[in-house]
Amino acid sequence: MEKDSILFQPISGEKESLSAVRKAFRVPVAESEDVQVFCKGKQCTVLNISLGGVSIVCDEVFDVECDDVYGGWELRLGDMQLRDLSARVIHVTSMASGRFVCGIQWVDLEETQKEAIDNAVACMKAKVLGNNDRNISPIQDV
Repeated sequence: MEKDSILFQPISGEKESLSAVRKAFRVPVAESEDVQVFCKGKQCTVLNISLGGVSIVCDEVFDVECDDVYGGWELRLGDMQLRDLSARVIHVTSMASGRFVCGIQWVDLEETQKEAIDNAVACMKAKVLGNNDRNISPIQDV
């Protein structure tokens, strides 16, 4: 692969091997949340979402090549529907179940689309971080 498939941003002052971090926080999507992606008329289950894209599970692989850009994607986040989005397929991985996991990166989003996705993802992130089922508490001054 000639290009990096994940956007990384260096952290200044750290060793190079530890200096790459993901730019966008991936928010896991619960089954109870109303988040769907459609491509070529097929609905896909969303595993996680960020401003940059989504990870989806599909029952069958699309006729796509990795790193190619395709139009006609639709993203539904609750009542919000974004249609005719363009996306780059970053990876396709087959699962033992016969289903496929695809990494999708949005391409050429309009400002209103970016803002809508960013707001929805921020709300989902706050919900996930506020739902502290692992009994993790903020660091207290000692």
